Amino acid sequence: MTDGTPPTVATTDRHAAPAAGRRLSRPVLVTYGLAQLVLLFWWAVYHPGLFSPDSLSYITQATTGTWNTHHPITYTGLVWLSLQIFGGVGALTGLQTVAMAIGLAYAVGGLRRVGVPGWLAAGAAVVTVALPPVGGFVIAVWKDVPFVICHVFLLGTLARVVARHRAGLRPVLPAGLLAAAAVEMTLICLFRQNGFIVVAIVAVACALLLRPAGRLLITTVAAATAALLTNWALLPALGVRDSGSLVAYEALFADISVAYAADPAAFPPEHTEVMARVAPLSHWRDAADCYHSDSLTYAEPFDRRAASVHSGALVDVWLATLGRAPGTVVGARICRSSIGWSPLPAGTISRNPPEWSLRAWVERDRDFQKSPSAHVARMRPLDERVHRIGAELTGLANRPGLEWLMWRGATWTYLAYAAVGFAAWRRREPALLALAALSAGNQLSVLIVNNVQAARYMAAPYVLGVLLLPLLAVRRSPAATTAAPSDAAAPPAATGGPAVEVGGGDRDGADPAPPRQRGDHDGPAAQARLDERG
Repeated sequence: MTDGTPPTVATTDRHAAPAAGRRLSRPVLVTYGLAQLVLLFWWAVYHPGLFSPDSLSYITQATTGTWNTHHPITYTGLVWLSLQIFGGVGALTGLQTVAMAIGLAYAVGGLRRVGVPGWLAAGAAVVTVALPPVGGFVIAVWKDVPFVICHVFLLGTLARVVARHRAGLRPVLPAGLLAAAAVEMTLICLFRQNGFIVVAIVAVACALLLRPAGRLLITTVAAATAALLTNWALLPALGVRDSGSLVAYEALFADISVAYAADPAAFPPEHTEVMARVAPLSHWRDAADCYHSDSLTYAEPFDRRAASVHSGALVDVWLATLGRAPGTVVGARICRSSIGWSPLPAGTISRNPPEWSLRAWVERDRDFQKSPSAHVARMRPLDERVHRIGAELTGLANRPGLEWLMWRGATWTYLAYAAVGFAAWRRREPALLALAALSAGNQLSVLIVNNVQAARYMAAPYVLGVLLLPLLAVRRSPAATTAAPSDAAAPPAATGGPAVEVGGGDRDGADPAPPRQRGDHDGPAAQARLDERG
């Protein structure tokens, strides 16, 4: 031994104290407290919440007994509970603020374990909800809100898994982490259908970057299976009817429209005959817009009922169009998915629901007007002065020239990739790349199919991007001193392995360091102490 220190000295390091591992650190507590205060401000600004046409549909289903699968029953059920217990949706949006604040604190705790300075991670979390596009979003009566919150929680769980991988605790993942991952991924799949793509990307990332990843992969498959069984077996058994929604076909119809406008002569009579049963051919031509499908499918000349009846024949038209003009169809898809890949403005972007549109939406929705709870869709700010301040802040975020920063999730997706990639390179730890899997899954799902330029489709990568940006501040890990042969053969307990597992949750946020070895004065354990002071 070069320094006379027995191999078990790592267990006396203050990072490994069992009591410290069970305490919530100051940055985590401060994150929750400040994030909750900021979100309560936005709740007061837009009380009881921001409403979209989807919001009215949730309320209609929950109060008239017409439950269907057009929107996720998971969120419609939450709306129903809020209406039944509290008589409105203010309690639901208030609980959304609590869940987001807790999720941010949990994510900060996980990021600290992989080396992000605690206070920097906390600051990023608070800034995230202070931004009007995020603060106002959390108050909306939208299925996308819990979808994003689950992403924040899953980021915290993935960070903890990566931290254990770095600490050399790879063979075993605690049941608590696996259970958390299972719940988070199941809910991600239940709140939005593209959640299955997100979960699949997470599974691929874990398989490629973490060793071994068997238990986590089994958890991922179990989560997706549970969500599928819920949609295919449980909901029909409960009497929830299949809505036969056209949403899944709208992108196909828009592709046909773009191709028809580009070359009408290429469409044979049997195809134009089918198209004419749904809308005049002039509408198919004039409504062509590669950025949006709404200009075609929600305009008055388009008969949605007829489209539902002839959906199979229209799919055949789309397949023939794809075979005849694949470049046109692919180009339309790339254009329509601009919200997923372009940081620069492209098309007309749909932001958070504007409060001034609520009355118009209510007047157009006759089904909602029949709901016994129609009165809940009304803005009642808790304080007019606070409301004015919030409205002014939102107005600043909407100023021309700021869309790329305030409303384009793609911007924050690329920043997240850069931050995670830099941290992985600086630490020489490819496992850190797994933290980008959630952003990649969302971006890929939008690239595959998208109907409109809605900011909410990239809300999860937006939030995750701000949270991951502090990874740029991680310190380089010094190379560990080569162990003597006797050390290499020592079991984990002899090198303080279990102590490192506890130390990963220390009160001051040091990332878990690999077991200390003899003569390692400046190795990973020393680096962990430096990370802690950061």
